[in-house]
Amino acid sequence: MKPILKLKDKTNSLFIRLFASFLIVIIMLVSFNYFSIGFSQNHLRNEVINYNNLNLKNTTENYEKEFELIKNQLLNFYYNENVQSLYLNQSQYNFEISSKVMQDIKQLTLNPLLYLNNVILYNKNTSLVFDKSTISMDRIFFSKFYFNEDFPLSFWQNQFTNKSNFQIYPATSFYEKPFFNDSNTVGIFFPLIVKNNWYHDFYMAAFLDVNKIFHAHHLSINNNFFILDDQGNRLFSSSSDLGISSLPRLDESVNYLKKDKYYYFYKRGSVSGLTYVNVVPDEYVSSQVSLNVSLVSLFVLSVVISIITSFLLSKSFHIPVRKLLDSIQQLKGFVPVQSRINEFNLIGRQINQILEINQDIHEDLSHKNSLLKTYTYISSLKKIRNNVQLNFINKPFVFILFELTYKNRHNDLMDTEQNWFYYIKEFIDLQFTEHSSETLTFQIEEKQILTFFFTDETEKVPVKIILDRMERVFANHQEGFVTIAVSSIYAHSSELTKAYEEALNLIKLRRLGDDTQIIDSSQADSIQATENNPLMLSPQQEHEFYVNLQAGNVTEAVKIVQRGLAQLMKREAVLVQYHKFAKEIINKTTNTMTAMQVDYQKMNILVPVQEQILNCCTFQQISGFLEGFLTNSASMIRDKKEERDYITHFVVEFLKENYAQDISLDLMAEKLNITGGYLSTYFKDKTGTNFIDYLNEVRITKAQEMLLHSNRKIQEVAKRSGYQNMNSFNRMFKKFSGITPSEFRKQDHN
Repeated sequence: MKPILKLKDKTNSLFIRLFASFLIVIIMLVSFNYFSIGFSQNHLRNEVINYNNLNLKNTTENYEKEFELIKNQLLNFYYNENVQSLYLNQSQYNFEISSKVMQDIKQLTLNPLLYLNNVILYNKNTSLVFDKSTISMDRIFFSKFYFNEDFPLSFWQNQFTNKSNFQIYPATSFYEKPFFNDSNTVGIFFPLIVKNNWYHDFYMAAFLDVNKIFHAHHLSINNNFFILDDQGNRLFSSSSDLGISSLPRLDESVNYLKKDKYYYFYKRGSVSGLTYVNVVPDEYVSSQVSLNVSLVSLFVLSVVISIITSFLLSKSFHIPVRKLLDSIQQLKGFVPVQSRINEFNLIGRQINQILEINQDIHEDLSHKNSLLKTYTYISSLKKIRNNVQLNFINKPFVFILFELTYKNRHNDLMDTEQNWFYYIKEFIDLQFTEHSSETLTFQIEEKQILTFFFTDETEKVPVKIILDRMERVFANHQEGFVTIAVSSIYAHSSELTKAYEEALNLIKLRRLGDDTQIIDSSQADSIQATENNPLMLSPQQEHEFYVNLQAGNVTEAVKIVQRGLAQLMKREAVLVQYHKFAKEIINKTTNTMTAMQVDYQKMNILVPVQEQILNCCTFQQISGFLEGFLTNSASMIRDKKEERDYITHFVVEFLKENYAQDISLDLMAEKLNITGGYLSTYFKDKTGTNFIDYLNEVRITKAQEMLLHSNRKIQEVAKRSGYQNMNSFNRMFKKFSGITPSEFRKQDHN
C-alpha cells in the first residue's frame, strides 16, 4: 500500500504532470497528422481532378457565352437602320450612310464585354469593306490593314459561298502593311464569320482579341489551354512549352483522360461545337498527394525534438518553481521580506516597482487609447500596413463624412479658421456619442471629419435624425458651411475602405450654393454620370475662344465661357464639374499667354488661382471670378501686342497673308536683307517660338477654319494651307491639334 501511495505522490509532482501533458499533446498531434495524411492521400487526387474539371467547365461556359453574345450582336447589326439603307441602295454610294455604318461598327467594338479589336461588313457587289475606322476596297483592306498569308482575299471572297452561318477560324496574327517591306503587328485574333440568310451579298466578320478573352475567362493555376474544332484541329494554344506534338483522341463519354505524362481535361461547347482542353502535367497532381521520404523523416525528427523539448521545458519550469515554493513556504506567504536568498529579495522589490509602473502605464494608455484607435482606423481606411490589430465590433455601421468650407479665407484669420474646425469636430463628436458610446469621430484630412457610427437598425433613421438636428445648427453659422456625405450600411471590417470610398464619391455630388447639404447613398447612381459627363468647349468654341483671347477681345471670350456655365446649370451639374470647367478655362488662358510671351505672373489674382476657384461655390462667384480673370488676361495680351517691332511685325503679317505659298526662313531673311541665322534667333527671342513652328501653327489654324466653315475636301484644305504633301499635313495637324483632320471635322459635326 505504501509503495502505491509513494508512486501516486511522485506522479502528482509538477515535473511529471507537465511532462505528461506535453506527451499527451504530442501524441494527439501525431495521431491527428497521421490520420489526416492518410485521409488526404485518398481524397486529394480526386479533389485536384474535380477542381480542374470545374475550372474547365467555367472556362467553357464563359467562352460559349462570349461567342453567343458576339453572334447575336452581329446578327442584330444586320437589322440596323443604316445597314438596311446601305443594302437597299447598293447601286449608289452614299457617303452619309456609309459614315453612319462605320460609326455604328465603331460603337460595337467599344463594348468592353465583347473583347473585339474590329468588326467588318463585307459587301460582295461593291467589294467594299466597312470597319470601325475605314471604308476601303477588299483587296486593299486584306492586303494592307489586316493581312495574313493564311487568310488572303480569296478566303474572304469564298465565305459568300460557304453554307455555314457561323464559323470560327484558328487564332492567328494579323499585320498592317502600309508599305511593301514594312509591316506592323495588329494583334492575334479569332476571325469569326456571321452570316444572315436574308443578306446573300453581305456578311460580317469579327476579330476577337485572343489574349484579352483568354485572360478574362481562363482562370487556372496553369496556362496549358487548347481549343479544338469539331475535326480536332487546333484553333488556339496558349502554351508551346509542353512539347505536345498532337493531342490524344478524346472520348466524349468521360471528361478527362490520362496519357503519358499528362492529364487532359476537356469539354465540348454547346453553342460553337468547339472542344476546350486544359492540360495538367501528371507530376503536378502527384506532387499534391505524394508523401515523400523527406516529409516522413522530417515528421519523425519533429516528434523526437518535441519529446526532448518537452522534457527540458518541464525541467526548466519545475526547478525554479520548486525553489520558489520552498522559499515561499519558508517565508509563510509570497511577500517581499528579507531573505538569505538575494534573488527573492530582488523579486519582491521588482514586483513592487512593476505594480507602480503598471499603474502609470495604465493611466497613460487610457489617455492615448483614443489616439491609437483613431490611427488604427485611418490606417485601415487608407490601406496603410501596420502591426496594430483592429478590434472591430461585428455590428452594422455607416460612415458620415463632413467636408468643412470656411468663408472669406485670409492668412491673418488662419487661427480663427482652425478654431472653427475644432469646434465643429467636437460638436459632431458630442452629437453622435450621445446616441452611442461606440461612435468614433476624427479629423481624417485638413478639411474633412469622419464619423464611424454603429447602428442596430437596417435603416439609417437614427443617423437622419441626428443629421437633421445638426443641419439646423450649421445653418446659423456665418463662418462657413458643411457638406455631409452618408454612406450605405456595411457590416464587416473588410468593407471599411469600400464605405470610405463611397463617402468620398458622395462628397463630389455637392451642388452649387453656400449652404449645408446632406448627400446619402440614394444619390450614388449620379457618381458615374458626374465623372463621365464633363462639359468642355467644342472644337469650334475652343477655336473662337483662342482667336478672341489672342485678339484681346474679352467681351466675346467671356460670352463663350458664360454659355458653357449656362449649359452646366441647365444640366444641373455638381460643383466639381463647375470647378473642372473653370480650371480648363484658366489652363487654356495661361497657355495662350505663355505662347504670346505674356508674363501672367504679374497678375496678383493668379498667385492663388487654384485655391481661389475652389473657394467659389455659387454660380455668381464662379462667373465673376472667370470674368475678372479673363478681363485682366485680355488687358495684358493687348498691352503685349502693342510692343511690336518692325522685323517681327513684318514676318507675322507676311505669314498671315501668304501662308499658302512656298515660304522658307531664307526667303524671309532675303526680303529683310538679313541673314537666315540672325532672323531665326531674333524671331525666337521675340515670340518664344521658332520660325518653322510658327509658320506651321498659322497654317494649321487656317486649315481648322476651312474645315469648320467649308465643305472642301481635306486634300484641298491641305493645299490651300500651304501643304503639298498629305503626310506632312496630317502629321502637323495632329501635332498642333492632338487629332487628325478627319477626326477634327467629325467632332465639330457631332
